[in-house]
Amino acid sequence: MDYIDLKKLSEMLNPPTANSSDSEDDLPKSSLVQLCKSKTGKDTKILTNESIKKNDEKNQKKIELLESEEDKAKNIWQEEEIVVAPEAIDVISDTRVRPEYDVKYQQYVGTEDAFLQMGPKTPLTSSCEAMVIEVKMPGDRMPGICTDITDEAVDIRSPKYRLHVPFPHNVYKQMSKALWNSSTNILTVTVFLKREYDDINF
Repeated sequence: MDYIDLKKLSEMLNPPTANSSDSEDDLPKSSLVQLCKSKTGKDTKILTNESIKKNDEKNQKKIELLESEEDKAKNIWQEEEIVVAPEAIDVISDTRVRPEYDVKYQQYVGTEDAFLQMGPKTPLTSSCEAMVIEVKMPGDRMPGICTDITDEAVDIRSPKYRLHVPFPHNVYKQMSKALWNSSTNILTVTVFLKREYDDINF
């Protein structure tokens, strides 16, 4: 007698009632938030994906109701004008130390700019071609440092440190460079900015 025969015999001796079910497929598929009693005696919410979406939609409607059209007109920035800075998904959960860093802008000045002042360059950052990021990484060595530069951000990883810095503008990643100073333990990343009005500013 195998397992199937034993199961049939069990069903003959104990016929299933209307409320009992051995199959998971027979369970009600409800997307509503269910409540159950926890060990503390308090109600605990079990959330599903659909219930989370519904809650987000309700919260969004509440925000829209709180902010009228007149209030939106008074805002300095519109929602579509705000650009979200890109960030790596695993940066927040990373347990490594975030190192200190400085951001400087670099401008290439020629003789026509220094003496004759014939060019359109100004001391503002809009006239700077490059951005220099100096990352202080004490206790690290160059073989363990990985620098990943994209058009929108730089991601620096080492056994001790993790740093993700989004750029204010897109950059030319092919022209970017990184230099390691072993005496000061400082990593210098230089990126060349790619902006909309560079033809006017230079």
